[in-house]
Amino acid sequence: MADPIKTPRLISCDEAGYTGPKLLDDNQPYFAYAAVDLTPDEASAIVASARAKFRVQAPELKSSLLRKRDNWPEIALDILKPVKGRAMVIAADKRLNLAGKTFEYIFEPVLEKMNGLFYHYDLHRFVMNGLYRILFVTGEPAPKLAEELQAFMKSFDPADAPTVFAAADKSAETHEILACVLRFARGYAAAIAEQSKHLQKQVNPTAKWTLDLTTTCLFSLLLHGWGHHYDSLDVLCDDSKPLQAMAHAFDGFVGRSDSAELIGAGSRPATIKANLANPLRFGSSAANPSLQIADIVAGATTDLLQHQADASYRDLAMWILPHMHPHTMLPDDDFIDLNRPKPRMNLAALQELARRADHGEDPLAKMDEFYESQLAIERKAKSFPF
Repeated sequence: MADPIKTPRLISCDEAGYTGPKLLDDNQPYFAYAAVDLTPDEASAIVASARAKFRVQAPELKSSLLRKRDNWPEIALDILKPVKGRAMVIAADKRLNLAGKTFEYIFEPVLEKMNGLFYHYDLHRFVMNGLYRILFVTGEPAPKLAEELQAFMKSFDPADAPTVFAAADKSAETHEILACVLRFARGYAAAIAEQSKHLQKQVNPTAKWTLDLTTTCLFSLLLHGWGHHYDSLDVLCDDSKPLQAMAHAFDGFVGRSDSAELIGAGSRPATIKANLANPLRFGSSAANPSLQIADIVAGATTDLLQHQADASYRDLAMWILPHMHPHTMLPDDDFIDLNRPKPRMNLAALQELARRADHGEDPLAKMDEFYESQLAIERKAKSFPF
């Protein structure tokens, strides 16, 4: 009998809400990626039971088909109850992610030599949540500026975003955060364009997937999730073009039993760990019942987010929420609440960066001292508990 400690643990992964690098799809505003810890026999038993109970005639369980039924939340919950504690799911608001990519591809090229300072103070989250609230008003179509941002982050060609790289609009409707972002982009356009060259489609064939969330979510689910639970993982993914294009990024974790500290987006280092027994495997959900369960988890998550006020989803929410990974990316107004000290500091820093951009000044010179001065102001006002 095989030693259970050394036998790789099967982790099966699938997504819902996939629109590739297009993040402005009004019909699918959320993306979810799920990873379940089930053996093939366990998954087969759950699938067989659900197919019999709910008289599923289709060859496999698919959330895209089951959600057409009036009692879909009940069906999803019934399927998922046996999977309690055996699933993780990451959800992302696609428009918030686009706002976050704005920081990554407009600010990061300019600030990269000192980026740890800005991540420490959550400037990226301040910009991300600020732009989200400004650009995306519920029920309204995506504005031209958002379309330009998406176009630039597909091609990395400033010509695709003329408004972004032109002077900031000075109308009364222009929010201070947006104005500063536009001024920053205009002032450092040359540096941004230069640093973005290696990402352009004609140079990097995987650039078309830059805005895709699949790879990022899988990284979190494995290296900040299941990799900490089991000594060895056998990762099976539903067929996915972006993952197949980026699967090599996980090859370095094959046979790697150590852990590492990741320092970057946050004030505390995070431990990453995942010992893959083999490179990522890909398969069809029809042939792998565990992928069908992952599909149900992911599909139920995106549907819950789109029906948060619907009472029929309340019980399903009680199952899903404890299984949501901490890296879930949903809007958080705490990062832009100017009644809080850190958002006030970040607004001051953003205004200073915009001022430097206007005058062609060094964006990094003494910015650590600038933040320290803002911190001193907050401490003097006793708004910080330290």
